[in-house]
Amino acid sequence: MNGCWSAAVSVGGQPDFNQLCWTAKMREESHKIEFPIKNKLGFHVRPIQRFAEMAQAFDSEVEVRVEDRKADGKSVLQLMGLRGNKGARMEVIVTGTDANQCSRVLGFLGKNSFFVEDNLQELHPERHLQRLFKIASCFESEIYIDVDGERRDAKNLDEVKELDIEPSTKVDFHVEGEDAEQARSVLQKLTKYKFYIEEKIETSR
Repeated sequence: MNGCWSAAVSVGGQPDFNQLCWTAKMREESHKIEFPIKNKLGFHVRPIQRFAEMAQAFDSEVEVRVEDRKADGKSVLQLMGLRGNKGARMEVIVTGTDANQCSRVLGFLGKNSFFVEDNLQELHPERHLQRLFKIASCFESEIYIDVDGERRDAKNLDEVKELDIEPSTKVDFHVEGEDAEQARSVLQKLTKYKFYIEEKIETSR
């Protein structure tokens, strides 16, 4: 709020609050993304949990719509009520100061079946590295990944591949920039759950 206060036009030694509010609104953005639900069992349990976990890392408001139903994208309970079946189109509207980064992360998640893996034989063996690279690239901050004393640029896939990273590898992140907090939160969730790599097919989702 300090930045908005200093940007306000002073009138008689006092800030002009109309200008103050206008400045604050200029910092907010709104982004909309759409994609079909590809998961065999639709938008249930795992997809919902992963979507909400990622959305909660951001300050922006997230609204999700499926047909004529809508829900808070950070609420697992509300998302359950969407009853999103396979083939239905999902619309995600993100509004806030980090809406750009949030929409990019959630868009990548949704367009990749929320990282729910239905056929392991058809999946790329280095998909965990691709997920790391793609998600890191959603942020403006400089992001480096540290493994056993070696540091590489997380936004450079070739450099990431130089590290011996398995889904269970312990990694640390060095993040600097305006959206560092959000980037660190999302990346920590990604590695906490072993990049959402599944070793066997789950029958209940």
